[in-house]
Amino acid sequence: MRRAAAALLLLVAALAGVAAFSPVPGTAVAQDRPPSQPTGPGPGGPPGPGGPPRGPGGPPTFAPVPGDSFAAQRDSMMQAVLTQIAGRENVAAESVFKNIKSLKGVPAGRIPRMMNFGYGRSLGVGCLHCHVRDQWDSDEKVQKQIARDMHAMVGKINAEVLPAIKNLKSERPGVNCTTCHRGQVKPAQNM
Repeated sequence: MRRAAAALLLLVAALAGVAAFSPVPGTAVAQDRPPSQPTGPGPGGPPGPGGPPRGPGGPPTFAPVPGDSFAAQRDSMMQAVLTQIAGRENVAAESVFKNIKSLKGVPAGRIPRMMNFGYGRSLGVGCLHCHVRDQWDSDEKVQKQIARDMHAMVGKINAEVLPAIKNLKSERPGVNCTTCHRGQVKPAQNM
């Protein structure tokens, strides 16, 4: 069970590379090395009950995982992609981005957020961990397929494995990338 959970989380982490997009001309592309200055927590106050902190009257904001030196780069790239797809945020991802395989049907506006907060943040990596610079739809890096496979594993664990375990206290138990990765590319072996 531990091995399956670890594999599931690896899949979700690798999913950071499932979406492909073209960067907005004139915007910075995330680097494959951390920025020279550390990033601090995002705007917003303390977390509300059971959730992330919220910006002033807005959606949740996420503080970087300790040691997540790629957070500012991912945030910048996410904003660039969201600007590029403005007006098409609610269209299915495969209609907006090239080479979508695992996240078909997901609204396009959710994809950059999933890549940033779900995958990149959970693994503490930048966009170039799974993507080839300026060739976002490329499958050249194996990490992209690993992410797709981990996404499938997480789905199976959440849909089949966890519901089959008797006496769990949660009505809808679930795992995600962070469950195992906790901001690291390779999850700890002793969970």
